[in-house]
Amino acid sequence: MRRPAWTIGVATYLAYLALIFTAWVVMGVDYRNLVGADVVFKSVVVPLTLGALLLAPVITWLGWWRPVMIEERCGGPAWAMWTMLAVMVATIVTGFASTDWSALAMGHVVLIALAGMLVGFNEEALTRGILIVGFRGSIRSEAWVCIWSAALFGLLHLINAYFGIGLVGGLMQVVMAGCAGFGFYVLRQVSGGLLLPMVMHGLWDFASFTRQASGSEPAAITPVFQFGTYLVAIIAVVFVLRHHAKPAARMVTPQVT
Repeated sequence: MRRPAWTIGVATYLAYLALIFTAWVVMGVDYRNLVGADVVFKSVVVPLTLGALLLAPVITWLGWWRPVMIEERCGGPAWAMWTMLAVMVATIVTGFASTDWSALAMGHVVLIALAGMLVGFNEEALTRGILIVGFRGSIRSEAWVCIWSAALFGLLHLINAYFGIGLVGGLMQVVMAGCAGFGFYVLRQVSGGLLLPMVMHGLWDFASFTRQASGSEPAAITPVFQFGTYLVAIIAVVFVLRHHAKPAARMVTPQVT
């Protein structure tokens, strides 16, 4: 196992970002039409498959699968996780309820589901996995580990500005994704691993993608749950970090073997 360091995490992050950016340029991706039946395979499935084929070997080479997927010292108030799950599930359910399923062919739905799974695996393995492990090898403060991983998760979405939504839209996504990153961090810490954040992240994007692909407008209540998710995430992460700030609950750097 290679010794965790922030440089390894950030280098992997930049390599992944460069790969997705290059793939989108080559594929001629327009973010405003990302999951249509005629473009979802080239716009999402192919680039994210390439991303997974980068991340999985890197984690294997580093010997980081265990610390990426499993928390050695998990913990935090259970209410933080369950409240986080409640608002996320509400957002996902209203997204599915808003979708005009009759407008989607079965093959299209399968591709969108695959896209959601790839987003959940890639972005969590990278930002709540590799980056957290790397930062913990260089930074003693768990609060800063959390903040940096959430900030870089948010900035991962800035390239969307170049591919059609403009700078203002891109910056809004950065802020919203950064807040969501706190929520996924809470799920990792309290549940004890990365599987739950991966599943919830994948379902979140699957619900969003299906609604967009069907041409449906979000339900009136959806923004309430969506922004409620961001608010709950900010509150919950404070209590989780306070838990880990206690001497007996502090996270430890993964052992090098």
